[in-house]
Amino acid sequence: RITPDRRLQTKAWLTYLIVTGVVLAATGIAQAAVALWAGDADVGRISAIMWGCVAAALVLLWVIAVPITVLWIRNLSYEVTDDAVVVNKGILTKTRQNIPLRMVTDFRLQRSLIDRWLNIGTLLVQTAGQSVNATGYEGRLSGLAEWATLHAELTGLVHVIDTGSKASPADPSADLLAAVQQ
Repeated sequence: RITPDRRLQTKAWLTYLIVTGVVLAATGIAQAAVALWAGDADVGRISAIMWGCVAAALVLLWVIAVPITVLWIRNLSYEVTDDAVVVNKGILTKTRQNIPLRMVTDFRLQRSLIDRWLNIGTLLVQTAGQSVNATGYEGRLSGLAEWATLHAELTGLVHVIDTGSKASPADPSADLLAAVQQ
């Protein structure tokens, strides 16, 4: 059983902090624009309404989104078996998503700027004709500290299933040697 690294939670906190900073900066710029172009309007009242709305929105973000994110990450886990990748997720509704390795066509590593800074990664699993979402990827394994090792392991398992061979996919000469020996 693989669980997301705690740095995934740190990534969520950083994301919320960045969103908060951008919203506050945009509100400050909007207030300056109102002060410049409002003329005789009551700038103080407009600013109070604007900052009140922004403060309410940010409080909702932190009060609602942060606890949901914490619960989501705590309830997220992955399993790799000999024939499938299993993603367990959900807060109120638990979902167990089985992705058969025989259907896997590609693994994509995704690492944002924050992911690279925190040294975590996300593996996206693409299957043949199975995708039910707009990204084209059936599974998402987020917050992985050992993403490179897991990628190599999954690639090796898919290679074994595809070819029936125990040779390493990184070493094509092993397949050639096996063919010559037969």
